[in-house]
Amino acid sequence: MHLNRHLAALSALLIGAGALAGTAWTSEGSRVVSYTCPGGEQFTVEYLDGHVRLRTGAGIFALTGEKTAGGGKYSDGYTLLSASGDQATLERPGLPDSQACRATGKTSL
Repeated sequence: MHLNRHLAALSALLIGAGALAGTAWTSEGSRVVSYTCPGGEQFTVEYLDGHVRLRTGAGIFALTGEKTAGGGKYSDGYTLLSASGDQATLERPGLPDSQACRATGKTSL
């Protein structure tokens, strides 16, 4: 009985921490776009001034770059994100390129 109360308290704590972590990675005034690729991969990009935060299944990555007339290119020296309109391409060493990824959701914070 005592163990069940501890497990319930731990579960509540983990759920609360997860809810906070889900909101902590965004900044006020940023634009968040979720992308889905033809191969099934999904990733989310938070567009900030001069850089982006890329969230994939492998983690969160800070990429710097520049906006161009047709979109933007962002990199950390290993990962390259090219985005234009509602499409994006993601290139990473050792993994196949994710091309023709389409925006599936946008949020302005």
